[in-house]
Amino acid sequence: MVVALMDQTHDKSPHTDRLYAGEKALIGIFILLLLFALHYAAAILIPITFAFLLSLLFAPLVHLLSWLHIPKRIGAAIVVAGIVATLLGGIAMLSGPVEEWIDKSPEILQNIEEKLQKIKMPLKQVQKAVEKVDDLAGMDETPGQRVVEPRAKQLVETLFFATPEVLAFLVLSIVLLYFLLFNGETMVKYFIRAIFWLAHQRTSFDVGRFIQKEISRYLLIITTINACLGVTVTIALALIGLPNPILWGTMAALLNFAPYIGAVCSAVIITIVSFLTFESLLHALLAPAVFLIITSLEGQFITPQIVGNRFSMNPLVVFLAIIFWTWSWSYIGALLAVPLLVITKIICQSVDALRPFAEFLEETEAETS
Repeated sequence: MVVALMDQTHDKSPHTDRLYAGEKALIGIFILLLLFALHYAAAILIPITFAFLLSLLFAPLVHLLSWLHIPKRIGAAIVVAGIVATLLGGIAMLSGPVEEWIDKSPEILQNIEEKLQKIKMPLKQVQKAVEKVDDLAGMDETPGQRVVEPRAKQLVETLFFATPEVLAFLVLSIVLLYFLLFNGETMVKYFIRAIFWLAHQRTSFDVGRFIQKEISRYLLIITTINACLGVTVTIALALIGLPNPILWGTMAALLNFAPYIGAVCSAVIITIVSFLTFESLLHALLAPAVFLIITSLEGQFITPQIVGNRFSMNPLVVFLAIIFWTWSWSYIGALLAVPLLVITKIICQSVDALRPFAEFLEETEAETS
């Protein structure tokens, strides 16, 4: 409707034509400024977005506690305390295996080099010549190990331990999550009503509540599917004999929030670990093969059947969204890209003026002859 009015205005005179062109230029400038703002304000926007998504995910649990006559303020505190306890338990359980693998990184690199030497037989003579030159120069492998190990430990401390950036992110996210669980529902409803008002479409709190429930439903379904995937991968890798299966199952569950790219990264890491663990080629190929079977069943059959067409997305749009959010917010953006995209689609489906954009985001079936 707004576009039609703009088109009618566009046909009136050269003056309005210039105004119309200026308006489009302003919109383009605004979009560019918004994109760069998302990138440079990542330190503030990431915890806000993360807390917002978690609040939508755990809002039904707060409603359940309210139904049990527990005040909302106390219910939100109980949910946040449970999340913090789970997070601390997960870090305590996984930090040991991660640090162990990182501490063994010099040995792992040497092992990979030895296996590559077996594969690349024509380069054997060149390698021997390099080793002779190193011996004449008095070089030793130990200094190289001393350089790699501290860097590896620094990486582990950055990801799993109390660096100022990680602490600031966690504290800000937890505090925001509590307030959003306690009083964020009304804010979300007014935000949705503002979108409808900008689109010149009337709405009610019932529509806002429906959109909020749809978003919470999607986040709950995807989180449950990814958790089940992580448990399945953990059990399968444990039966195969891969060390630290809980670590790799957790990794697979988290990376699965980024479709396609997450599964590829998990498969590559599991393949490397498997080849470093098992001597037999067939045994080494078993773990990545089983993982690919599990993720294929999940991605091609289980998730589409459970999620349905309402939450289906165009694969190209998903891939582009992952690239954009990775550029904006690094690896956290890659994990949040698809949930943010689905939330955008759900809102656009409920706004008449934005439904063409929702159709653009939908998965398109290939025409069959």
